[in-house]
Amino acid sequence: MQAIEIDARIDDQGEIHIKLPQPRPPGPARVIVLIEAPEAVPAGRSRHKPPPELAWKGAQVHGDDIAPAFTLEEWGDLYR
Repeated sequence: MQAIEIDARIDDQGEIHIKLPQPRPPGPARVIVLIEAPEAVPAGRSRHKPPPELAWKGAQVHGDDIAPAFTLEEWGDLYR
C-alpha cells in the first residue's frame, strides 16, 4: 500500500473533492481524513489544573506542568 498526502478543504456541504496527483489504475483505495481541531485552550493559560484533592495543601501549578518532551520543530518531518 502506498500513502499520498493531499491538503484539502471541506466545503459548505461537508464534502471533500480530491484529484490524485498522478494517474492511478482503477481499484480499491483507503481514505483517512484527519480534521484539525481548533485550539481549545487560549494561549498563555495552563491546560492542566491540579486535582481537587490537593486544594488548600500548598500545591501550586507553575505554568503547564505537562508539556511535550520535544517541540514540533524538533520532530521535523516525523510529526507529519
